[in-house]
Amino acid sequence: MSNIQQLYIGVIKKMPRGLLSAFLVFLCCSCLYDKSGNPTPATCSTSPTSQVSFSRDIFPIIQTNCLQCHDAKNHYGGIVIENYTQIAESGRSGELYNSIQISSNGKAYMPKGGRLLDCEIALIQAWIKQGALNN
Repeated sequence: MSNIQQLYIGVIKKMPRGLLSAFLVFLCCSCLYDKSGNPTPATCSTSPTSQVSFSRDIFPIIQTNCLQCHDAKNHYGGIVIENYTQIAESGRSGELYNSIQISSNGKAYMPKGGRLLDCEIALIQAWIKQGALNN
């Protein structure tokens, strides 16, 4: 065991039990929320092979990852996608999928500062292929 590992173990052993428990709970729970404090799933709940639902599958992805820059107030690039009609139009035109697909360097144009989960991209692609229904 390295000196650094021993130092960390020593610090943890000296922490009051309540503080250590609170820290561990905070650490675990902090991974369950995005930057704006909204709960985010670690994985997708729907397989792209099933019927994709706009309200259950697509809108939560858009709400969590896109609306902070593309709502009526903050329409970055002139793009507003805050309701079904706007999102479906963006999906049908190819703009939505083209902006989130992963390029050969492993990055996507959107969302800024990150990328969607592969399963979220697959859900959006499946929703578009299924006709971008308002379901």
